[in-house]
Amino acid sequence: MRRRQFLQYGGGLAGVAGLSFLSGPLLAQAAPPPIEVSLRIQEADVEMVDGSAVFMWAFSLGTGKPSVPGPVIRLKQGQTVTLTVQNLASTPHSLQIPGMPGVSLGPIAPNGIGSVTFTVGLPGTYFYLDPDRAPLNRLLGLHGAIVVEPAAQPPGSPATPYAAGQATPGVRALFSALGNHARFPGSPWQPGRDRIWVFNQIDPRINKLAEAGDLAGALDLTASFLPRYFTINGLSGVDAAHDEATVPRGRVGQPLLLRALNAGLATHSPHIHGNHVFTTAEIVESSHAVRVLDNIIEEDTWSMPPLMRRDLLLPFAKPPEIPDAAWPPRQEKFPLIYPMHCHNEISQTSAGGSYPLGLVTDWIIEGPL
Repeated sequence: MRRRQFLQYGGGLAGVAGLSFLSGPLLAQAAPPPIEVSLRIQEADVEMVDGSAVFMWAFSLGTGKPSVPGPVIRLKQGQTVTLTVQNLASTPHSLQIPGMPGVSLGPIAPNGIGSVTFTVGLPGTYFYLDPDRAPLNRLLGLHGAIVVEPAAQPPGSPATPYAAGQATPGVRALFSALGNHARFPGSPWQPGRDRIWVFNQIDPRINKLAEAGDLAGALDLTASFLPRYFTINGLSGVDAAHDEATVPRGRVGQPLLLRALNAGLATHSPHIHGNHVFTTAEIVESSHAVRVLDNIIEEDTWSMPPLMRRDLLLPFAKPPEIPDAAWPPRQEKFPLIYPMHCHNEISQTSAGGSYPLGLVTDWIIEGPL
């Protein structure tokens, strides 16, 4: 019998931090060097917000701690990547990056290894996931985020998360206004200033069947999916609201890019208090390719159907409900803490009713401009 790891439901965040070295040094290089990324797939018992544990599959970076979602991988456009996956689970698994043609490997037998070498495509936010027995393997933990950054920023133009030929006039206008318009005083957006929000939902009945080896029964049960846990970066409720890797933080005038992905089966409607957001990119549903938008709309709630990926600019502007004459606030001291929660009411609960221990977190304004 394989010895299974027990994961407290914050494990994914360690994975996020563990790959941060992939982003900073690469930003300044016009010709990113080739890299190798090694992932492992293994079985785990994952702790929910109420202390119960469910069976899941989890990715780890090499011999690092497995996590759900898997560790964030940051790449550069045009970079040559050799991706190796070792399957330590007792069932075959595969890996795919939807929207990035040619990046698919598997099925990988138990104790087997698969590998693929590819050139990184257009900048944006992507999933890596196990597409087998869809949506079962993805739903039970085999998913993570890939951030692709531009190979270089065009000289004399504002930095954006996208390649020069990919950014639309609307995106260029929005990022040009940051720090240069009365609506957005402060600084331009800084490459790498982002937060990744991976949503998922868990129906423990499905996990229990998979643990018992009844994968056909588990897949059939996804047709009557009844989630009892709703997570963001593997966390729920107060755990997510106190997690530094999840919570956007900064002063007024320090815009941040939210990269939202929904790995689950429920459609979410995230709503953010204190500021509105601007959707800059989403996916083409038929191909899962990144589509950079031109008609940029200011929103306070956005839709996240299953497998959707969206980039949204959080401007970190002065909250509009605070009058100019009362700014900066004198009675309520900094930091100002605002919630993000889903407007689908059931997603605010866990274990069938514990409120508000579902899909909720905070974002924090640390001080004025």
